[in-house]
Amino acid sequence: MQSPIGDMPEFELALLRRSLGDIAGKVEHCHGCHRAMLIGERVYEYDNGELRCSLCCDRERRPATHSRTVHTAAHGHSIRLLDHRPVKRAA
Repeated sequence: MQSPIGDMPEFELALLRRSLGDIAGKVEHCHGCHRAMLIGERVYEYDNGELRCSLCCDRERRPATHSRTVHTAAHGHSIRLLDHRPVKRAA
């Protein structure tokens, strides 16, 4: 069934709002400034489960128990092709 052209922008907007809502619920936030962590950013975890960004970690008096890098949602689920054949060089 064909949709009228006038309905497409509303449909696209509804899809966009839905996807942004899904993403917002999965993003980690800093416990200090409540900012959403960026992909590639260093995150510091504390013994009580709190996460802090690099900026808030500097203001914290206690040491972090663990640090890690924020990855995308596809991390570990994407396909990586590995070619282990020897490289043929031109003579």
